[in-house]
Amino acid sequence: MILNARPQTKGAWFTNALVPAALTEGFALGASDAGNGLASFDFGITAEGRLTAERGDAKPVDLQGRMVLPTFVDSHVHFDKAYIVARTGIPDGGLMEAVRLSTADAGNWTAADLRARMTRALTRAYHNGTSAMRTHLDTPVMPADSPAWQVFCEMRRDWAGRVDLQAVALMALERVEGPDFAERCQQIADMGGILGAFIAPNTATPERLDSLFTCARAAGLDVDFHVDETLDPKANALELICDSILRSGFDGRVMAGHCCSLRSAAPADLARITGKVARSGVHVVSLPHTNLFLQDRASGRTPALRGITAARELAAAGASIHFASDNVQDPFYPYGDFDMFDSFRMAVRAAHLDSDIAAWALRQFRTAAKACGFDHHGRLSAGASADLILFDANNWTDLMSRPAQDRVVLRAGEPLPSQIFNLRDLFAMEPS
Repeated sequence: MILNARPQTKGAWFTNALVPAALTEGFALGASDAGNGLASFDFGITAEGRLTAERGDAKPVDLQGRMVLPTFVDSHVHFDKAYIVARTGIPDGGLMEAVRLSTADAGNWTAADLRARMTRALTRAYHNGTSAMRTHLDTPVMPADSPAWQVFCEMRRDWAGRVDLQAVALMALERVEGPDFAERCQQIADMGGILGAFIAPNTATPERLDSLFTCARAAGLDVDFHVDETLDPKANALELICDSILRSGFDGRVMAGHCCSLRSAAPADLARITGKVARSGVHVVSLPHTNLFLQDRASGRTPALRGITAARELAAAGASIHFASDNVQDPFYPYGDFDMFDSFRMAVRAAHLDSDIAAWALRQFRTAAKACGFDHHGRLSAGASADLILFDANNWTDLMSRPAQDRVVLRAGEPLPSQIFNLRDLFAMEPS
């Protein structure tokens, strides 16, 4: 099979695929390997573009052991900052310089500018195989007055059926003390959003967090934090979040992004905090590209520390942990293509997850979907829409080694046209 062709897929029966067994539902799997979690997988696509376990008289297509994955959930991105690096430049220093460069560019974020960049972001994510995304939107003003929120609501409507979208109203934790905070929460709820808080160093207190969760509960909001985005082992906001949840019994979904300081925690502190994360039900999302780029970054020297959170220790404690893209082509991470496969591959390599990739794939798909409430994403289910990614790889090592372009994305059973420009096309062009 040639992966850059557009095969006839609707009405076909596919044999000899390989799939992570834990990511299927309603299919009889063939030979499996407990060591790598992969199983042989036959499936069909109906004329209506749905997955089926019934072959009928469908034409067989032998996939020859190639791997199939569900479409991705990307649970933490920043549409409002994407693709501004050409205007801002790349920071010499770390997080705070990236914040300064981004803030200085915010005057350019008109509705037209935001619309163009958000459309570009969604187009790239869609063609790379992502079907659900959660974006953070800087919200220093009231949400109803925010151009970013207005454009996001347009995108959510226009992309429905292609990419399911959620948005987080990101603001400093100190906003909880303002007289308009309850109204802010109600506006976020009215717009179908999520309450977000960036916790700067030394700003988390039990009182502020308790107040935030009280207001979130009153408005029926889930909560999403930027927290402990530092390698300082004294950073303790994640633990304070867990303590507040355990005190209050808050039962909405809570996500905590970054959590880099766990990487530097002493063993006893790490065990205590990861245990609280598990008990409180907080979903940790690690953001390898951005954190490896910004943490321990200083002009003129090579970083000595790895900025990724303690992913393996969180998993060992029974806590919820997965990975996401975060920033793309902005001062926080000047590269990237809204490609969740690239983010997952980076996580496997940087966090040394290769000993049990199948378990991490389960977290990457099902845990990410559960953390956001994207319930029908992250698995291949008989009867569901045929949304999947076919890779030119026959095992995990192949998958983690081959160029990211070697894939075919199917949505509702139809292969998406490739967005990759082939250099050979240059030689077919007419001279100008």
